[in-house]
Amino acid sequence: MRVLQLIDSLEAGGAERVAVNYANGLISQVDGSYLCVTRAEGLLKASVNKAVGYLFLNKKATIDVSAIWRLYRFIKKENITVIHAHSSSYFLATLITILIPKLKLVWHDHYGKSEFLEQRPKRILQYCSKYFDHIFSVNSKLKDWASSQLKAKTVSYLANYAVVGDTVLSTRLKGTEGKRIVCLANLRPQKDHLNLLKAFKLVAKKNPEWTLHLIGKDFEDDYSKQVFEYIKSETLEGYVFFMGVVQMFLQYF
Repeated sequence: MRVLQLIDSLEAGGAERVAVNYANGLISQVDGSYLCVTRAEGLLKASVNKAVGYLFLNKKATIDVSAIWRLYRFIKKENITVIHAHSSSYFLATLITILIPKLKLVWHDHYGKSEFLEQRPKRILQYCSKYFDHIFSVNSKLKDWASSQLKAKTVSYLANYAVVGDTVLSTRLKGTEGKRIVCLANLRPQKDHLNLLKAFKLVAKKNPEWTLHLIGKDFEDDYSKQVFEYIKSETLEGYVFFMGVVQMFLQYF
């Protein structure tokens, strides 16, 4: 078995991290493990194991004939048998599967707005799902939605997981060793940082030696402003620290 992970970018995000984790983790489990990035590279490229076959398409449009042709040739050359497409990369994966029918196509649904599934665009996805041999959904709501709305052969729930490594963070965290809480999540409404901050405020009152460290991308939008305004208004600046995107964050206590 030779498996290709297909992802749109390598920016610091959940789906991107999962794609890299699978590419790295399958090295010793299959005959060949590959990663194809369609649109943009990013911070996570440094996390890709050198043993992973890597291809960057630099895709410029939804239907980029040149990019499709490069991916087609790469799959043929490397004798890839399975495409594991993440998020919106399913469209390109479907086109390739139509061109190479013997390929097995797995789609990994990381949709971040599972509480608003009734608003999710689905016409193209429904058509493409006829070519999906399996769907992995990152939560039970997405699994139920895929089972009822899409046409894949099978669907299952597969939770995201963490990979433990031995890389040490070069930037030391503030606070006391052993008394730090770390939240790894980009600043998006679905991550519910405000609820976390409200809970931590209760912790800090009784345990002032504990600190909270927020690690993830700041999109500098209204939600981000709400998070930082809450930290300031509740006088949590000495207890809550925002570190932004950290490329290597595996050992932090």
